[in-house]
Amino acid sequence: MKMRGFSDIEAAIKSAGKDSAFAVAGPDIYQSNRLRAAMITRFRDTYGFETVKLEGGGVKEGDLKRHVLENSLFAPGRLLLLSSVHSLVKAPSAELMGILERGLSGNALFLSSHKVPRESAILRKLEKRVGFYICYEPFEKDTSMWVSRLASEQDIRLDRGVGALLTEYSGRSLSRLSGAIEKLALYHGPGAKVDRAGMVEVLAGKGAPDVFQLGDLLFGGSRGETLRVTWSLLVRGEEPIAILSYLFGLWQKVVKAREVLASGGGKREVGAATGMRYPILDKVVRFAGRGSRVSPSVASEAFALADRGIKTGEDHLLVFSRLIFTLTTSR
Repeated sequence: MKMRGFSDIEAAIKSAGKDSAFAVAGPDIYQSNRLRAAMITRFRDTYGFETVKLEGGGVKEGDLKRHVLENSLFAPGRLLLLSSVHSLVKAPSAELMGILERGLSGNALFLSSHKVPRESAILRKLEKRVGFYICYEPFEKDTSMWVSRLASEQDIRLDRGVGALLTEYSGRSLSRLSGAIEKLALYHGPGAKVDRAGMVEVLAGKGAPDVFQLGDLLFGGSRGETLRVTWSLLVRGEEPIAILSYLFGLWQKVVKAREVLASGGGKREVGAATGMRYPILDKVVRFAGRGSRVSPSVASEAFALADRGIKTGEDHLLVFSRLIFTLTTSR
């Protein structure tokens, strides 16, 4: 009963009846949390259910059966929210499968895990028994859909090109994207139309360098200015992993654009191959046209080294200085 799209499982939850069970798995916590909130809203507001939260590792034999079979003293039914379902040990796991086979007796169940079915036997079983969705980080075309949706929810309009810039800024992180759009809405107010300047003013500060400028400088080959802007971003508290994610995503697009241009394609073909739109597309084509300063294998290793450095506590400026030096050095 695997569902392919976020909108599919969201719609199923919003129209779910009693005795419903859903499971979400995968690394993207933002989507999982939204579906969990939708489940709570549906069963609390529509059916008046009480909510019971359980964690897989702490569930003992008999716990699930008791919650399902015992009548609630305060509500017509219960919504059981079971997180880390992959952590269930043998007896509770078998109990869960038995409950799903016999029915939920007028209750509802929402199961979640940060793992995926190939990593967990119980997730593979659930994939065949309940409404099931895997929360992966979205591809760029899906991120564009999320930009439109989140902007609509916050009641703001985005000027041409701002959506593409937000997609790059988020680095496929929906939590980061949601936070950015919420900041824009709080700053500019309901009904506002946000242009590039209005976006940068909120996300970077008025007159301050931003991560978009950093990418332009790096792939434009300006080593000194790239280092200066990197330092400025770090001092202002920009998350190092977010900076790295943006630069890595931009580098991947530049490499792909070079391949397309080398095979005789143009800007239209680059856009089709990468999913990019104005204004990112124009910049990437320009960067790709400068020619390769460093081989993809060397650059890839430099990004991997930077990622390890950030995650193991190295000095952040040193990590980025090393990366910038590599990417701006001729062969």
